[in-house]
Amino acid sequence: MRSIDVFIQGEGLADIIVTSAAAHHTIAEVLGSLEHPVPRDDGFLIFIEDGSAPLDLDAVVEELLPLATEEETIILPLRLHVARCRHVEVAVRYNGEEAKRRFPPSATVARAHHWAARRAFGLSPRDAAEHVLQLQGSTKRPDRDVHIGALTGGNICAVAFDLVPRKRVEG
Repeated sequence: MRSIDVFIQGEGLADIIVTSAAAHHTIAEVLGSLEHPVPRDDGFLIFIEDGSAPLDLDAVVEELLPLATEEETIILPLRLHVARCRHVEVAVRYNGEEAKRRFPPSATVARAHHWAARRAFGLSPRDAAEHVLQLQGSTKRPDRDVHIGALTGGNICAVAFDLVPRKRVEG
């Protein structure tokens, strides 16, 4: 039986934890097998990437994977998020305006960027592609696959960004 890669992000985790699991393992078994355990007290919730509701610890890894056709041999990794927050208030500033929306902590920066650039501020696809999210008060631009909840301090269920232009290289 093939193993399935599991990537875990969350508040208080400096890096993404990479592990593997068998298809029949539960989320509790996956978390229990980690060399450096993630927080699992009563206040912590486990989300699947971009999932809006926390997972039950008895959920089976195989049942959480995207459905594959019989021709597909590649199994995508299972991406999980560990957080205390059920929702994260995301604020984005652009051109003197601010938009806010709640996301699950497992939402990616790419998802928040799409909402801000296309929906909240009405940028064209081309203009949206030329902008990135940058944490307010810093020069840090998180990668598109970083979970929003990993950017919170854990005590505050909120994160604030500026929508800024990418640097252009003109030759």
